[in-house]
Amino acid sequence: MHPWAREMYRRGFSFNGGERTKLFLNTGGGLVDVSDVSNADSPLDGRALLAADFDDDGDEDFFVHNIQRERHHLFRSDVDPGDEGFLCLEPVTPSEGARGESIGAIVRVRFGSQVTAQVLARGSGYASSQAGSLVFGLGDAKKARVEVLWPGGDLEDFGSIASGGRARLIRGTGKAELRPRHGSFTLADPLPPGLKMTRGAKMPKLQFEDRSGKLTALDPVELTKDGPIQLEIWASYCRPCIEKLPGLAKQHREGARIFALSVDIPKERQKALTLLARHRAEFPAFFLSMEEGVNEDGFDTVVDLMRLPIPTTLIIGKGGVLEGVRTGAARGLAEPAK
Repeated sequence: MHPWAREMYRRGFSFNGGERTKLFLNTGGGLVDVSDVSNADSPLDGRALLAADFDDDGDEDFFVHNIQRERHHLFRSDVDPGDEGFLCLEPVTPSEGARGESIGAIVRVRFGSQVTAQVLARGSGYASSQAGSLVFGLGDAKKARVEVLWPGGDLEDFGSIASGGRARLIRGTGKAELRPRHGSFTLADPLPPGLKMTRGAKMPKLQFEDRSGKLTALDPVELTKDGPIQLEIWASYCRPCIEKLPGLAKQHREGARIFALSVDIPKERQKALTLLARHRAEFPAFFLSMEEGVNEDGFDTVVDLMRLPIPTTLIIGKGGVLEGVRTGAARGLAEPAK
């Protein structure tokens, strides 16, 4: 080992540190630096990037190996399955050992007028190695035709595979071996700052004011006897909150059990009520009570509103237990953590 390299690893940092990790979003018309807003920005001097579907949900997540202090990052990618289809494909040659990895195989996916291809390559990046499965985005396509150009030049057609399929493409069979999603592991949302309780903890009884200003007691244990509820914490001055309202109203009409809690001050409540009416949000809606002592044993023990980002979704399951948390303007019903 070169003396500089030996000293670099001994100290735990590189001599050319300060190369921050960056994330760029392709808008179609150029690249936009979203490092800061995505929390990907880091001064730890990233050295390797591995893109793989760690939680097997149809989109690639990113593992970043940093040389500084041997701390690493795993960034979860979320794509709404209602908007984006995918295929997860693993080309396999049985004669190539236990895993049968076909290094150099090129998988082609055709849907509509589009053709996209990926090659299975192990040495695909600096100090990193590609995963054995290839993930293809299909957009709104319901299915795609798949073929593999194997090392040596053999082209094999595996027919059409429905969107959302996870399959092993076994050389010489011409058939895709479908497999179910691995349901034993998910990458959970990190708990937001300001949340004073953890997943699995029991929610206390809550007291809020309803749309008419009447103080109302909510017992999470009673409310969840018929299934989980979704508590949406929002405000009329929060643009992402307002953008969520049409989707929440639609979910409510389709049967989702949604309760909204506005953190607007009293003089802004009418604005919040107007927004709810404009977006046909007919789910139960409440406001924080300004009466002294009302929430000392309830909501104030759950969140610190001075630090909690909004919108925040709390999923409360049977027995009043906090099952899931999501912040931001994510579409769809937040999934409980596994």
